[in-house]
Amino acid sequence: MRIQETIQIDAPAEKVWDILWNKYGQVCDWASTVNSSSDRKVLGNENGGRTCHSAWGEISEIVEHVDTERMTYRYRADGLPKMMKSAVNSFTVNKKSVNTSEVELDLNVELAIVPKILMSWMMVPKMKKDVLQTLVDLKYFAETDMQTEIKTKSDLKFNKKRLKKVS
Repeated sequence: MRIQETIQIDAPAEKVWDILWNKYGQVCDWASTVNSSSDRKVLGNENGGRTCHSAWGEISEIVEHVDTERMTYRYRADGLPKMMKSAVNSFTVNKKSVNTSEVELDLNVELAIVPKILMSWMMVPKMKKDVLQTLVDLKYFAETDMQTEIKTKSDLKFNKKRLKKVS
């Protein structure tokens, strides 16, 4: 399954790139589908990766390619929930004007055979919805330096669950 989306953002491309790449490990600061994240070192890979607790479970990622001049990067998941076989995603930030940018997202996900057969009718629309929400979250964060209401609610729900597990 491939999902390609583009969004216009009323913020300088450099600011958006800073959020997406320079703060790669802090995706949990703005993305409602990610409740915690951190950078991680990857042996033999100078760009490393990150680990995220997402709406889809724990996911580990490795950066495959970065071009800071063209403001683009690609990463692949190396630790996925069992329902997914593989996932590769890329972000590209394009400068449109001094204070306007465009972000392109290109996600390729291969579902495991059993979930694909039994649950793709439900999973594919959910993934598309999550991708679109992630771009809306990015746009809002880049334009206002604040989280969306959906992100705030997602974190509250996540932290409430986390506290119940500890108790």
